[in-house]
Amino acid sequence: MSARLPQHRFIFITLVAITFISPLANHMFIPAMPLVKQEFQIGDELAFATLSLTMMTMAFTSIVYGGISDEWGRKRVLLSGLALYTIGAEICWFAPNIEMLLGGRMLQGAGAGCGIVLARAIARDVYGMEKISAVIANLTAAYVLGPLLAPVIGSYLVGWEGWRFLFIPISVIGLVLIGIVYFGLPETHAPVREKPPFSVIVRNILRNYFQLLKVPRFAAYALMPGCLSGVFFANAAASAFLAIETLGISTRDFGHWFLWMPAGFMLGNLISGQIGNRLSIGMMTIGGASLCLLIVAFQWFWNATAGLSIGGIMIPGAMLGIAQGMCMPYAQTGAMRVNPALAGSASGAVVFSQLFLAGAAEQSVGFLSDGTLIPVLYVMFGFSCVALTAAIFAEISRARNEPAA
Repeated sequence: MSARLPQHRFIFITLVAITFISPLANHMFIPAMPLVKQEFQIGDELAFATLSLTMMTMAFTSIVYGGISDEWGRKRVLLSGLALYTIGAEICWFAPNIEMLLGGRMLQGAGAGCGIVLARAIARDVYGMEKISAVIANLTAAYVLGPLLAPVIGSYLVGWEGWRFLFIPISVIGLVLIGIVYFGLPETHAPVREKPPFSVIVRNILRNYFQLLKVPRFAAYALMPGCLSGVFFANAAASAFLAIETLGISTRDFGHWFLWMPAGFMLGNLISGQIGNRLSIGMMTIGGASLCLLIVAFQWFWNATAGLSIGGIMIPGAMLGIAQGMCMPYAQTGAMRVNPALAGSASGAVVFSQLFLAGAAEQSVGFLSDGTLIPVLYVMFGFSCVALTAAIFAEISRARNEPAA
């Protein structure tokens, strides 16, 4: 038992490190986007694409990694994802043009998709169902801590040596993780002897998702956290351009201000954990989505009366983080309850929704950007309305005892 305990600690630390690669791919790059726009002489739509395409690619790969690892083994698939992540960072480091940078960022996203999915799958293999809740809670805390630290670190690195310097530590981290996983992490889920073709695995995964999506209540629960993520990340991505280009704030000062937003999200998760089961899923999801819509209205009023300011971007952003953190765990719980036999697929669908719709919201802001907060507010308001509608629809369907899939 004493020999297994240190091994479990090592595995847990490794899983925490793997979980961090997603925030490193996304949030650390936010302060760099205005400088990328300046160097390559591109418009806002392409500059925003350096972040949105990463998240969208990550969304698509995250729904595949779990199913592939069930058939081919966790370690092999994890190493492949880490390799894609590292190669993508290397391409970004030396990218001579925006096309090469976008390709590298998409490759990074394809690799980073393994982080959240496989860290949880390996944790379930190692710790069993009895301890998995506590382990996943700690991994989630690490994932939330990543967005809290990554933009600040990114701001200092960008201010020190330019945006390309970001990809040096990212590449080093990727290589170190590949070495740790290859030499130190055991295979926790042996691959099946007769491996089905990749096409069969994908077909089985899609069949599970289609089975879930037949239930309108599940679609509503999966849509709501994605829309709330869209609201949050539309504000977060636009904040870099508005702060650095429009308001003339330095990248380092922007990094300090950006702390407000992920700190709010962390606080919302802590509040959600304290509430536990004392309030219903419907009350928390509808309440959180309503609060999100009110905060967007408040930010719109602040901008209309006081003009654009860094406080008018970041403080409402922190409030949006609180609202998002409070209700998203309940939305995911509601989605997983629709069909407990497909709880893993339900969780993957929610992760996909969060990443893809966040990327879609960021790119929408990029297309509409005019150097003011108004286009951002339009996008945030639209996504907030859809989130609230989905939350109300899900609760009405639940109250009618709609049959599960």
